[in-house]
Amino acid sequence: MMVEAMGMSDVIGPRNVGGAGAQGSMGPYNRNMQGMGGEGSELKAKVDSEIDKILREQYFRGMKILTENRKILDAIANRLIEKEKISGTELLELIKNLNPELVDMEAMKKVE
Repeated sequence: MMVEAMGMSDVIGPRNVGGAGAQGSMGPYNRNMQGMGGEGSELKAKVDSEIDKILREQYFRGMKILTENRKILDAIANRLIEKEKISGTELLELIKNLNPELVDMEAMKKVE
Protein backbone atom coordinates (compact mmCIF):
# COMPACT_ATOMS: atom_id res chain seq x y z
CA MET A 1 0.00 0.00 0.00
CA MET A 2 2.88 2.37 0.79
CA VAL A 3 4.26 1.91 -2.72
CA GLU A 4 1.08 1.17 -4.69
CA ALA A 5 -1.35 3.71 -3.25
CA MET A 6 0.59 6.33 -1.31
CA GLY A 7 3.53 7.03 -3.60
CA MET A 8 6.11 6.31 -0.90
CA SER A 9 8.80 5.25 -3.35
CA ASP A 10 11.39 7.29 -5.19
CA VAL A 11 11.26 4.83 -8.10
CA ILE A 12 7.47 4.66 -8.54
CA GLY A 13 6.79 8.23 -7.52
CA PRO A 14 3.67 9.90 -6.16
CA ARG A 15 0.95 7.99 -7.97
CA ASN A 16 -1.65 5.38 -7.17
CA VAL A 17 -0.86 2.25 -9.15
CA GLY A 18 -2.48 -0.38 -7.00
CA GLY A 19 -6.19 0.07 -6.73
CA ALA A 20 -9.38 1.80 -7.56
CA GLY A 21 -9.09 5.53 -7.95
CA ALA A 22 -11.62 8.18 -7.04
CA GLN A 23 -13.74 7.34 -10.11
CA GLY A 24 -13.49 3.60 -9.46
CA SER A 25 -10.99 3.01 -12.27
CA MET A 26 -8.51 0.22 -11.86
CA GLY A 27 -4.80 1.02 -11.81
CA PRO A 28 -2.34 -0.59 -14.25
CA TYR A 29 -0.90 -2.84 -11.55
CA ASN A 30 -4.28 -4.49 -10.88
CA ARG A 31 -5.18 -4.62 -14.59
CA ASN A 32 -1.98 -6.53 -15.24
CA MET A 33 -2.61 -8.85 -12.32
CA GLN A 34 -6.02 -9.76 -13.79
CA GLY A 35 -4.64 -10.50 -17.23
CA MET A 36 -6.23 -7.46 -18.89
CA GLY A 37 -3.22 -6.48 -20.97
CA GLY A 38 0.55 -6.19 -20.71
CA GLU A 39 0.88 -2.39 -20.56
CA GLY A 40 1.58 -2.53 -16.84
CA SER A 41 4.20 -5.30 -16.77
CA GLU A 42 7.16 -2.90 -16.50
CA LEU A 43 5.40 -0.90 -13.79
CA LYS A 44 4.46 -4.13 -12.00
CA ALA A 45 8.12 -5.20 -11.99
CA LYS A 46 9.15 -1.82 -10.56
CA VAL A 47 6.45 -1.99 -7.87
CA ASP A 48 7.45 -5.55 -6.93
CA SER A 49 11.10 -4.55 -6.80
CA GLU A 50 10.35 -1.57 -4.55
CA ILE A 51 8.20 -3.67 -2.23
CA ASP A 52 10.96 -6.30 -2.01
CA LYS A 53 13.53 -3.57 -1.27
CA ILE A 54 11.40 -2.05 1.52
CA LEU A 55 10.71 -5.45 3.10
CA ARG A 56 14.39 -6.42 2.96
CA GLU A 57 15.56 -3.09 4.44
CA GLN A 58 13.03 -3.21 7.26
CA TYR A 59 13.76 -6.85 8.05
CA PHE A 60 17.46 -6.06 8.48
CA ARG A 61 16.62 -2.89 10.44
CA GLY A 62 14.43 -4.90 12.82
CA MET A 63 17.03 -7.63 13.24
CA LYS A 64 19.69 -5.01 13.99
CA ILE A 65 17.51 -3.40 16.67
CA LEU A 66 16.79 -6.78 18.26
CA THR A 67 20.45 -7.84 18.14
CA GLU A 68 21.74 -4.55 19.55
CA ASN A 69 19.24 -4.76 22.41
CA ARG A 70 19.59 -8.46 23.18
CA LYS A 71 20.61 -7.84 26.82
CA ILE A 72 17.45 -5.82 27.39
CA LEU A 73 15.27 -8.47 25.75
CA ASP A 74 16.89 -11.20 27.86
CA ALA A 75 16.39 -9.15 31.04
CA ILE A 76 12.72 -8.58 30.16
CA ALA A 77 12.26 -12.30 29.46
CA ASN A 78 13.89 -13.23 32.78
CA ARG A 79 11.75 -10.74 34.70
CA LEU A 80 8.62 -12.13 33.01
CA ILE A 81 9.65 -15.67 33.96
CA GLU A 82 10.02 -14.54 37.58
CA LYS A 83 6.93 -12.35 37.88
CA GLU A 84 4.75 -13.18 34.82
CA LYS A 85 4.03 -9.49 34.21
CA ILE A 86 5.79 -6.13 34.42
CA SER A 87 4.38 -2.66 34.87
CA GLY A 88 5.35 0.14 32.52
CA THR A 89 7.44 1.73 35.25
CA GLU A 90 9.29 -1.53 35.92
CA LEU A 91 9.96 -1.96 32.21
CA LEU A 92 11.35 1.56 31.86
CA GLU A 93 13.47 1.09 34.98
CA LEU A 94 14.89 -2.17 33.66
CA ILE A 95 15.75 -0.56 30.29
CA LYS A 96 17.20 2.52 32.01
CA ASN A 97 19.52 0.35 34.10
CA LEU A 98 20.86 -1.46 31.02
CA ASN A 99 20.88 1.37 28.46
CA PRO A 100 19.93 4.78 29.91
CA GLU A 101 20.05 6.57 26.54
CA LEU A 102 16.98 4.62 25.39
CA VAL A 103 14.75 6.03 28.13
CA ASP A 104 13.28 9.51 27.95
CA MET A 105 13.51 10.67 31.56
CA GLU A 106 10.63 13.13 31.11
CA ALA A 107 8.38 10.34 29.89
CA MET A 108 9.47 8.20 32.82
CA LYS A 109 8.43 10.93 35.27
CA LYS A 110 4.97 10.99 33.70
CA VAL A 111 4.62 7.19 34.15
CA GLU A 112 5.57 7.38 37.81
